[in-house]
Amino acid sequence: MKKILIILCFSFLFSNLYSIDITPSSGPYYVGEIIRFAGTNNAWNYYNGDLNFGDGTTVTGVRHSTTVQHMYKNPGQYFLRLHDPFGFMADETRYITITENREIKISISQPYVGQQIAFTAINFNTPSDIRWEMGDGTTYSNQSNVINHIFSNAGTYIVKAYDWNGDTKTTPVTITVNVTQPARSIRIYYTSQSPRVDQPIYFEAQNFITSSIDWNFGDGHVVYGGSTNQTYRYQTPGTFTVTAKENLAAGQGLVTTSITILPENRYITVSSPEVRINEEIVITAYSFRGDYILWNFGDGTQKSGLHTERYTYRRAGNFTITAQDENGESQKKFQINIIVRGVDDIVNIEIAEIKLDNGKYYKVIPKNSKNIRAVLRMKMRGTGILSGYWIVDGNPYEFFNEVVHQGELKEIFTKRMPGLPVLESGIHTISVKLTKPAEAPITFPVLKYFVLPYENKVEILSPNDGYVTKEKDIPEFSWKEPKGGSKYKVTFSNYLYPILYNTNRLKWIDVNVKLNYKPEPDVWKNIKRNRWTYWKVKAFDSNKNIIAESDIQDIKIVIASAEISISKITDLDGNEIQIDNNINSDKEDILVYGSVKYKGDSKYLILRVYADNELVDQLLFRDVKKNEERLFETSIPNKKRNTKVIFQVLNTSSPSVIIGIKNLFLKK
Repeated sequence: MKKILIILCFSFLFSNLYSIDITPSSGPYYVGEIIRFAGTNNAWNYYNGDLNFGDGTTVTGVRHSTTVQHMYKNPGQYFLRLHDPFGFMADETRYITITENREIKISISQPYVGQQIAFTAINFNTPSDIRWEMGDGTTYSNQSNVINHIFSNAGTYIVKAYDWNGDTKTTPVTITVNVTQPARSIRIYYTSQSPRVDQPIYFEAQNFITSSIDWNFGDGHVVYGGSTNQTYRYQTPGTFTVTAKENLAAGQGLVTTSITILPENRYITVSSPEVRINEEIVITAYSFRGDYILWNFGDGTQKSGLHTERYTYRRAGNFTITAQDENGESQKKFQINIIVRGVDDIVNIEIAEIKLDNGKYYKVIPKNSKNIRAVLRMKMRGTGILSGYWIVDGNPYEFFNEVVHQGELKEIFTKRMPGLPVLESGIHTISVKLTKPAEAPITFPVLKYFVLPYENKVEILSPNDGYVTKEKDIPEFSWKEPKGGSKYKVTFSNYLYPILYNTNRLKWIDVNVKLNYKPEPDVWKNIKRNRWTYWKVKAFDSNKNIIAESDIQDIKIVIASAEISISKITDLDGNEIQIDNNINSDKEDILVYGSVKYKGDSKYLILRVYADNELVDQLLFRDVKKNEERLFETSIPNKKRNTKVIFQVLNTSSPSVIIGIKNLFLKK
């Protein structure tokens, strides 16, 4: 008993000389490292101490010769206390510093928005079970020590990684990440510099940092989270603002561009709107972009074909022909209707006219000429038999019996052999009488042709028959020298009768031996304006005998009170063509932009456009004010090597007269 008391007294006496033993004996000590602890005083071999590690953890049964181990989960300085719960031993204490050796490394030192970053946790104790908090609201639980992350916005983020199976009660390992916007030049690229309605346009969002793009095409069509490449077809013309924005937070990676969509220029035509069964038709698609077209003929037949197709209907009916560009990839349908008729033997005349072969109802020909025929032109409704006869000089002359078809423009000519009377000089008359269909009697006008008493004829060179000119533009009248011709005379008549019958009222102008004549001011002044005037030439031999005459020619002099201006000419793709005396273009059609200005007021003005004397367009202007400029746009065919284009303005407030004229010449 005395020995025990001595030991106790010794222990209390020297307790302040002892601290807790740590193995290893010197640091540094790291988070997660296994450290051993024991009492320093040998007397602890006789007592069991409670060791408090300073991190909320306590173990019992600590002695001098028996160590206990511990592992700190957080860095910091901890106060250790070894305590005898029975009070026999004095407390042993000491401090221990736990150093952090864990860290997070990132794959990119200066990351930017939208860029994928790899985060790696180094020296973690549970590397397969880490909780990651990215600082932008994103959390990854039960993850490995390597993760990938993309920041959507620029900013400074503190990334936290929780060790020890993602224990959030422990101190996380952190890293500060500065995310910036990339230095880049984002833009929208699109194909086709002059796109049109329904044309597929390829858009590309370039230099964006993400492949998820919000698109707005400006016409109501929106794509959210689409790819950087988009193909789109506008269905209306106009100018649109296209927007591409990265599918991130607002304001990040946004760019706009403007695109102008030209009007639709595609259309289809059919060779005849009304045909009969088994009659071939020709359907043509103009300005279509694809190599192939999906055709539907409305009778159950559909085919992939070319821009021009031939087709024959086998049954009667009303059909709608449909064409889809790009072999059907274009959803826009172009349609045209056609009527296919069978044979019903019920014929009605829709349109009928008779003319001489010069397109007029009068003509002058030399004696014994074979160059004279009359033609009956008709458009029929129904299919059947048409009968009748020609009347020459008041007597039945030649009978005809023809099969006519629905919608067909039928032409019936007088025969060449035997031809019309040309041996007897003077005036001859021609008309026609239809006997079937008898239920629709028609009275046709009487045509007249004058047979000269000589076999020669003067051939006119200029101006062309039916020439229209401005008052200030005096043309030159010229002709070829006929056989035996020596001298010439020219006459002008404001009325047809005197010049057709060679009356004494005619005033002949002697031009001597010249083969041309430009009217003197007084002659030009006496020709009436804004109506047809008639002129012809006589040729004389050296004995002053008449040996030849020309046919009667028409000319009209207009007082140009309307001004026609051409401002721009383009092809159908919008490419400008230089305006000159001769318009050079290899395109099948051209667009002409211009204006009309009238010196007075008019309820209606009509602009007629002729290409080689064929009417190709007619535009109406309503309620025109004095000197008001009215714009126009017209399409002109350019299918020949040389085409003469005439613009004529007519005022319908008076009787309809030409008040303006302009000429263009196309060369292909």
